[in-house]
Amino acid sequence: MSPPQDQMRQPSANFSSVTGAEILQAIHKLTRLVEGQQPLQHYQQQSPAQAMDSSPFVPHSVSDHHHQSGAQESLPHHATVRPQGVESILDWEIFAPDRPTQCLFAQRNPPNMGSYSLPDTSYPQLARLESKYIDTLHTKNPILDLGDLHRMILQVAEDGLDWSTQTCLVALVCANAAITEPYPEFIGEDEMSLPSTPDRKAREKAELELSMQFWNVAIKRLGYASGQSSVQAVQCLCLAGIWYMHRLEPLEAWKHFSLAGTAWHSLSLTHFPHGELINQADSSSNELTIMQALYFTIWKSECELRLELPLPSPSVLDNAYFPLAFPQPPSLGSHPLDPDTTERERSWYYYLSEIAARHLINRLLQMNSEVPTTPTEKQVRRMISQAEMMKTQIFDWYSSLPPIFYFDIPEGYQIDFHPNAMIFVLRHRYFTLRELVSRPFVRLCVDRLVDGMDPSLYTLVTSFASQCLQFCMLKLGQVVGHRHQGAWYTIRMTTSSCLTLAAVHRAQRQAEECQAVRIVQNVILPETWRDRVRQAVDSNQPQFDEQNGGASNLKLVVGAILESSLDYPTPLV
Repeated sequence: MSPPQDQMRQPSANFSSVTGAEILQAIHKLTRLVEGQQPLQHYQQQSPAQAMDSSPFVPHSVSDHHHQSGAQESLPHHATVRPQGVESILDWEIFAPDRPTQCLFAQRNPPNMGSYSLPDTSYPQLARLESKYIDTLHTKNPILDLGDLHRMILQVAEDGLDWSTQTCLVALVCANAAITEPYPEFIGEDEMSLPSTPDRKAREKAELELSMQFWNVAIKRLGYASGQSSVQAVQCLCLAGIWYMHRLEPLEAWKHFSLAGTAWHSLSLTHFPHGELINQADSSSNELTIMQALYFTIWKSECELRLELPLPSPSVLDNAYFPLAFPQPPSLGSHPLDPDTTERERSWYYYLSEIAARHLINRLLQMNSEVPTTPTEKQVRRMISQAEMMKTQIFDWYSSLPPIFYFDIPEGYQIDFHPNAMIFVLRHRYFTLRELVSRPFVRLCVDRLVDGMDPSLYTLVTSFASQCLQFCMLKLGQVVGHRHQGAWYTIRMTTSSCLTLAAVHRAQRQAEECQAVRIVQNVILPETWRDRVRQAVDSNQPQFDEQNGGASNLKLVVGAILESSLDYPTPLV
């Protein structure tokens, strides 16, 4: 159920009226709620980032609104966590007759990237890419000191390409800037895809070629850079992971994020042996700020991949000591009304909101992993209780968002395009949280796992299942077809939402054919679900046609699902 309208926060246009302390206090409230959810277990030492997901008690102290949790002596063991992506839905019994056999997230033999000429390293070109990187990537992952980056850009423009780590870093910044596409400011009412004009296609092709040229420079220096014990080495590995995500290569991205986490941990052991990773009030160095941002960017990048892929757990950073549950605020200087200062402040608030959402998604991932294959009536009641509790926490996260990130919660299936990229992403996080908390109840219905149980459970189970379908529709309705760091997740989300909707359609049709009374018939399936899926696929057509990341295989799955929904049964692949 959607939160009551009288509980909704009203938007505020006055950004300066919201202080960092107020926002951090709200997020800390969410932190305490998430921590209080986990049942007691045996304990062992772990990082505050992990403790956020599973610790049954609050941090020992909170000072300066920075959520310093300090070293914790008794924390939970790592729980077994199962991915909640496309493959997990295909494991439902309803899809047993026609599960695809090929890998849906990678190619067995990826093609050779080929050789490329040296890129243009003139100052105008480098300055253009620097500006594009800041606008499209840095605001969401502030892992670079922009002053240092500009000095390195100038050095490469003046002296050319050498074999230093600095040159590797500049090449990776340019490779990422060239391959990413800016978030569109406007899209027509009937389409969520960008207009495919000859000029746009030519521009994208040229930028992709330029990205490959800079990547060719970077990859030849990445081995040397990764051998250095420096912040720049960690930045290089993290940027390499981000570049691979743009390329729809999640396994390569995970390799480099894992290496970045290892490099970060190694650097923290040698440069901060006593855990001095908190900025002091009189400190003028930006190194600690960058180290904090790197920690959280690497951590949440791995968490996001773990939602979809069967990766080993825990990651290196889950066991690394880190004294903060959230990064400290950036140094905003003495002119708070300066446009650059306002944008940095806005970026930081977005970063905090993203991290808080990631903690909740991790908790949901663990909670859904604990659902038995064939739950008993008692376990179904526990699932309902946990889901209700998580819905409260999700709404608390929504309520803690700064007013500048306000968005309405739709009551139906329609969703309008939002011109602000940060609000677009945070709204999508909310939809994902609501969909994940409800998805297990769809399986209960389509696989007939609660038929025959106490009828008093039926209304609650079907209500959650119907909510899941609503948020699948909303996520499909805000697919925007541009290449960005999360493009692979968009493809996976489109497929997962399609499968979830199709599972209910198939189960309801089977019940009709058997003239049986089953609770799945009480799940509300929107009539326009096929059209919404087709629109989402069309909006993301260029990426869906690629072989990288299993994209083209997923397109076949979606196509077969749509076909089988009209002429059942048809094999998925």
